[in-house]
Formats: sequence, structure tokens, C-alpha cells
Amino acid sequence: MAKNTSSSAFRKIDVDQYNEDNFREDDPDFGPGGPDENEITGLMTQGKHFEALKSVLQNAPLGSKNQQIKDNALNMTLRVLLSIKSSQMDGAIDFLEDPDLFDVLMKYIYRGFEIPSEGSSGHLLQWHEKVFNRAGVGSIVRVLSDTNRA
Repeated sequence: MAKNTSSSAFRKIDVDQYNEDNFREDDPDFGPGGPDENEITGLMTQGKHFEALKSVLQNAPLGSKNQQIKDNALNMTLRVLLSIKSSQMDGAIDFLEDPDLFDVLMKYIYRGFEIPSEGSSGHLLQWHEKVFNRAGVGSIVRVLSDTNRA
């Protein structure tokens, strides 16, 4: 017949550790830390706005889960974008070369639209037009369908 099961010695696994409410990530977020603010500021003070734009886009923390890092990168990117004059935009886009950077730039343009400041929306619309002319509709579709937000 059945044995007496009132003993709990047979339990060797803590089933409560698998509860959704108690779940923690195994490894913390060690993704990219975002662009180096000192480097970007140095490039901008030297007048190398194109290099600053390329650097900030190459070091974008797209895979990071830390919202503070993403916000800092957004602020730096917007500062670089707004410092480039309308007449220099075509040169900056030609300087980027890498097609993946156009998608990253488009992500930051859309994020910039989310937090408008004085005069930024018109400038970002010009950036949007220039990037759209270079990268096409595909860039917009990739940005809107991507799960990694800028």
C-alpha cells in the first residue's frame, strides 16, 4: 500500500524559486555603456562635428536595458545633431558611409521627436528628410519594427 508521505524530506528542490514574482536575471546588463561624453565634447569643441556624430552613433547603447544610459546617449546625440547646421547635413550623412548608422540615426531622430525642445523639431525634420533621401523607406520600416529602442 501507500507509504506515509507526511515527511517532507523528499523535497530537494525549492519550487518557489521559479515563481515569476521572484525571477531575477542571471547576469546583469553589461552591454555597451554608450558613447564617451568626454570624447564627444572634445570632438565638438574642435569643430569635428561629423566625427562626433559618427562616434555617438557607433557607440549607441541599443542593446542596453539601463534607461539612464540610453537617455544620456540620446541627449549627447541630440546635442551633436542640433550643432550641425542645415547646410552641413549632406556632408555629415556622406561621412557616415555605413548603412546601419543611418538606421541608428533615424532611431535617434524619432526619439528626439518624443522630447521636443525649442527649435529642435524643425531641425530634426530636416535631418529626417536627408536620412530618408539617403536610406529610403526601408530605414523607417526597420526603425519602427525594431524592438531595440534608442
